[in-house]
Amino acid sequence: MIKNLNNTNYILILILAISFIARLFTIHYYGDTKIDNEWGIILTNLEDNKIFGYREYEGQVFPTIYMPPLYPIFLYLIKIIIGNNELFVKIILQIQAILSLVSIYYFYKILNKIYSKNIAFLGLLVFSLFPLNVYSVSQISSVSLQVLFTVLFFYSLINILRNQNAFTLMSFSITVAALIHLRGEFFIIYFLTLIYIFLKIKKIKHIFLSFVIVLILATPYLTRNYKTFGVITITKSSGYNLWRGNHLNAGVEGNETRSNKLELKLKTIEPTKKYDLDLDNMYMEEAINNIKTNPLYFFKLYLKKIVSFLFIDSESTYKNYYSYLNIVPKLIISIMSILGAFLAIRKKSINIYFSGYYFFNILLFSIFFILPRYSLMLLPAQVILSCYLLSALNSKFLNT
Repeated sequence: MIKNLNNTNYILILILAISFIARLFTIHYYGDTKIDNEWGIILTNLEDNKIFGYREYEGQVFPTIYMPPLYPIFLYLIKIIIGNNELFVKIILQIQAILSLVSIYYFYKILNKIYSKNIAFLGLLVFSLFPLNVYSVSQISSVSLQVLFTVLFFYSLINILRNQNAFTLMSFSITVAALIHLRGEFFIIYFLTLIYIFLKIKKIKHIFLSFVIVLILATPYLTRNYKTFGVITITKSSGYNLWRGNHLNAGVEGNETRSNKLELKLKTIEPTKKYDLDLDNMYMEEAINNIKTNPLYFFKLYLKKIVSFLFIDSESTYKNYYSYLNIVPKLIISIMSILGAFLAIRKKSINIYFSGYYFFNILLFSIFFILPRYSLMLLPAQVILSCYLLSALNSKFLNT
């Protein structure tokens, strides 16, 4: 433990500096060198055709509803600013490293509001130097933005519970809107959070105003999707995600192997601007039929996903997943956060919310499939709950 902290700012700056150096090192040695897969395709279509599209048929690019829009727009804005620079990817990764420092700074402010200085700095060290968190900024992935806005969401939530003014309400709503544009399912978490806020502050006006602000910020993209696809949603990929994690070849991480029968069905979809929507609906139908046909098998698979999400995936296919730098920190933080969550349930504090957030995400994502990077979305809540465990142990045994 850190004792007699006379220079909080110095320690915070030191942690930020070490964190930044670690991220630059990771970017240099392990960073992506190009933008490929869906991000590359969407970025190219935004540049060349001014269409947020992923599919192409006979030279025509169709608009997509499959991918959340914020990260491709983030990439596109950087491309507009710097142009066709050969260091484009490296610049993106460096910007992600800087944004990661912002998340570290605000995460400290969260911990400092809840715990003692010693516990706060210890939790900050874990969060800032957690191997997966360091590595994530070196990849072209939306997870860096997800971690940033999750931290800002938690920070603004604490502020709105303590001080319900216009600024806290606006900042809370902006972070919610950003997360909805990054994670299609986040609107569920938002509505549950609104219920929690109402139970705590009993001010329906604040709930209504936040909802209006979020709706205004989401309206442009909701309007685009309604005009194009006839549905009011940010993304529509739940059918594909459910199928990927629920067929006989699927494991914890899901599987994209299609049966011959499904391949033939998919080929019957007409190549129109609603292709993504029709495709997702067909995947949804296939996934539901799979689950109905063998519910016990897929329930067991669901439980296996939960265990893998909570702890370690025993059948991961990802390179370096079983590195000690990954599995040891993950196991330690998982065990501590679970213990902290169960302790928090007994107390009337903000940690009850973090416990609910933690377990709800696990139960929700396990319906689909679990990838290693999903752990990062839970890391802020896990560290907060682990700090609660340390704080409880410190009070019980050290009386400090």
